[in-house]
Amino acid sequence: MPIPISNQSLSVSVETPKEVEVFPGRFERRYFLRGSLCSIAAAAMIGALPNRVLTQQPDKQIPTNDGGLAWDDFIKLSIPTAQQLIADPGFSIDEYLYRIGSLATRLKEIPNSPLGSYASVDRRVWFGPSFRGSPFFIIQWRMEPGAYLPPHNHPNASVCTVGYEGEVRLRNFEILGEAPAYDSKKTFRLRETRDETLTHARINTLSPSRDNIHCFRVGKEGARGIDINTMHGKIAPFSFLDMSDKPVDAEDRIFEATWNPQLGQPPAKKA
Repeated sequence: MPIPISNQSLSVSVETPKEVEVFPGRFERRYFLRGSLCSIAAAAMIGALPNRVLTQQPDKQIPTNDGGLAWDDFIKLSIPTAQQLIADPGFSIDEYLYRIGSLATRLKEIPNSPLGSYASVDRRVWFGPSFRGSPFFIIQWRMEPGAYLPPHNHPNASVCTVGYEGEVRLRNFEILGEAPAYDSKKTFRLRETRDETLTHARINTLSPSRDNIHCFRVGKEGARGIDINTMHGKIAPFSFLDMSDKPVDAEDRIFEATWNPQLGQPPAKKA
């Protein structure tokens, strides 16, 4: 599904668009900047949604009475800020994430975007695009009570997750040493780096080099929020992980895991 983009207002160079396979059987046209259009993880999740969800448009805004930024104002402010940061020779991913995230904490509304159930992982998890643009795009998520989105990576990507409604437990991990290939069942180790409760206007960030694996677990209330996704290099494979519940080293919060790249993928087409 091509993502429309205007190059007229960009302050960074944009290469010729390329067709890339975001996961087996799904191709998208991508414009590559120093920070590109989307996270491969989000692309894989979107690909599992019905086409009718992806082609719909948000039909209204959901306001609150606590002041702050309307959605359109947030986009108008954040895009030039993001482009300016990316164009800076001293570009810092963390500065980028927290500058955009600080604007997102002021949101008084998010679009009532059509969402689709991520049924191949957990039917209680819902995703849908709320903004397509450059240098980032935004995925909205809603998780019903008890929902669980397993650990997954974001290769060469940064993500700023912003809570909007409810509470979700969000944990981050980093791989220790060299991870095996995605098609390997070899066990490797992770260190838990963050374990926090995300509520309204709170953010969680990850970059290609830190906290790059995360997972979501929702309690009795359910939760809703957005992920602001940016690529910072070559698109690489996305995968979920199978991870042990108990740490192998409780003091240092170290867990064992294996890749599970098949989880969440569309079923193979019959010949």
